[in-house]
Formats: sequence, structure tokens, C-alpha cells
Amino acid sequence: MTQVPLPPVPSPEVTAGGIVTFRLRAPEARAVTVRNTTGGYGDWPSGNDVPMTRDAEGVWSATIGPLVPEYYTYVFVLDGVHALDPGNTLYMRDGIRYSSSLRVPGELSSLYDINDVPHGTLHQVWYPSPSLNLTRRMYVYTPPGYEESEERYPVFYLLHGGGNDEDGWTNLGRAPQILDNLIAQGKTRPMIVVMTNGNGTLPAAPDTVPVPPGYQRPAPGTYILKFADSIVPDVIPYVDAHYRTLADREHRAIAGLSMGGAQTLYCAFRHLDQFAWVSAFSAGLPLLPGVPVDIPAPANAAQLRGPDITKTIDPHKFAELVTHLDPGANARLRMFHLAIGTLDGLISAHATLKSLLDERGVRYTVAEVPGYAHEWRFWRLSLADTVQRLFQPA
Repeated sequence: MTQVPLPPVPSPEVTAGGIVTFRLRAPEARAVTVRNTTGGYGDWPSGNDVPMTRDAEGVWSATIGPLVPEYYTYVFVLDGVHALDPGNTLYMRDGIRYSSSLRVPGELSSLYDINDVPHGTLHQVWYPSPSLNLTRRMYVYTPPGYEESEERYPVFYLLHGGGNDEDGWTNLGRAPQILDNLIAQGKTRPMIVVMTNGNGTLPAAPDTVPVPPGYQRPAPGTYILKFADSIVPDVIPYVDAHYRTLADREHRAIAGLSMGGAQTLYCAFRHLDQFAWVSAFSAGLPLLPGVPVDIPAPANAAQLRGPDITKTIDPHKFAELVTHLDPGANARLRMFHLAIGTLDGLISAHATLKSLLDERGVRYTVAEVPGYAHEWRFWRLSLADTVQRLFQPA
């Protein structure tokens, strides 16, 4: 007789107070833990590898919390093997890593939810990139009402970090939900948001176009300038030709996280005729070629999280690569904003950049947020903060 498999058990179960119970039916497993894969800020009160207990029916469970309202990710580890939660239909992909998704409700996480507000449209777009000799995929968000109107909109180019792809800002960053909710609240101007693939050797995310056999994924930053050099000749003309844009620098912004933050600074300051609004979140400056410098670990290194804790940048080599760092930029930029968590491993490189900008007479605003590191919670907050600054009157 064929044995009918039992259905998954309800998991995760979240109470109003942020107490979370995970369950997994696995009667043959010898040991099961639930592992927090959120990273950085998301440390769980009982540790990030929580042993689960098996009952007489073969159902494993563990209860943790209370957790701060946010979006988290996790996996089960069964006898050393990672597995998604079969009771949870929600998951997130970070590069080639998949995790189940956990939402703890609250005021902050509601900004990332699909709420009862007008929604924009997320387009998956294939565009020719002659600079890269590829046809590539990107996401384009058009704001609520775009299809029904004849209005033209400002454009925001939003770049992801190393290890991510064009799915990063929609899957992990919740960018469409953030835009929908802030537009509905009247806190940001409706805009078109373009989310590209910053990996200049691939056409699209690996779950869309499988990588060629034998392909070795390069380390973040290996081809960091390859894509950045394609933005102005390839991406911008395509977007302006296919969408109702306000096609001038006063209505064009660019920002990015980590690797994308470094690409942002490189592209924007070499093309000040194209962008008037610039922001970098946790900019991965040591990824730029010829720029990193080794330094001793900071005194608080044990508290820092993220890459390049023992690196900064050579300011002179950085200025040779990221040109037009001079007072003339001040009159051209409507916004130049830097954001980083004070526990980010890149904080030393960030300090060197600030000193260079001060020395060169380049004005900027800065958000250095205590308690945050190199992590998606900080980048989601940075995105929400930035879009409220963009395209505002002087």
C-alpha cells in the first residue's frame, strides 16, 4: 500500500507580541535546528542556531522571541542539510542562497507589506546592451496611475550589492512596496524606478538564465566597472525611449548599496551631466580597482559586521577613478547623500571618503545610524529615506 504523506504542519506561527514558533514534520531526522540567515541586525535572543525538539508524532518545534518587527529569513538544518520550511510559502533569494521568509508584524514592517493602497506595476524588461554585448534583464517600477495617465515622471536608477542581481531590490529590498506605501502617504513623489543587474558578465539572475557550464562566479567587484560603464550609453537611452520619463538630469537620480554604492559614485561623478541626485548606502569603496588599502583592525572590530573591516581606500587613487570631486559638483548636484550603519565593516573606508570630500570642497549630507551594519534592514530604511528626499523643490 502506498503511504500517503502527511501535510506540512503550520509554520511559522507568530503572535502579536513577536513570539515565533517554528514546526517541521520530520520523523526520520535525528537532529533539527532552525537557523537564522537574516544576518547582522537579526540576531535572535536565543542564538542564531536554535535546536528543535521532537514530539511523539515526529514533529519538531522551537519557540523564540520576542523579535523586533521586521522581515527575517531562516532555514531548517536536518542532520546537517539545509531545507526550506515546507509549511511556509514565502521565501527570499539572496544570490544563489534561498531562505524561508518570516514577517514579524509591527509599525516598521508595515512599510514593506502589500497594504490596501494603489499599487504600481513591476515590469520585467529585456534590453540590448551593446557595451556589454548582451541582451539583459532589468526591473522597471512604474507608479500607481502610470498606465491611465499621460504624465511624465522622474527616474530613479537603483543598484544592488555584490552577490545580488536584478531581483535584489524587489525580493529582499521590498522596493515596490516601499514606493507604493510612501506614495500613498504623500511622502514621496511618484517616480519610475529602474533596478538593473550590476553583474556585467551575465544577462540576468541565475534563476532566470542558468549560468553557462563551468562558469565561475567572480568575487564581488571583479567586474565592478564593466556594468557601471554601460549605464549611460545603454540603460538610460532605453528607459527614456520606452517610458514616459522626464529625460533630463534634474529629474534623474542614482543610488545603490554596497557594490552598487561604489558603482553609483563612479558613474554619477563621471557623468554629472546625467544625474542631479546621488546617494550611496554602505558604499563598497574597497571593491573599486586599485583603491583598497590594508589597515589594522579597528578597536571595535569585534562589534562590526560586514566586509572589509581591515581595509580603507587610497584617497588619491579613488579621486583618479571617481572624477569631478571638486567644488564645481556642488552647483550641479541637488542631493549628494551618504548613509551607513555605525557597525558596518566599511565604516573606516566611509570615514576616508568623508575626509576626501571635505578636502576637495564637495558638499554632502550624511546619515550614520547607530546599531546598524551591512544588512538589508538598513538598506530598506535607507531607500525609504532617500525616496522622500528625491525630486523635491529646492
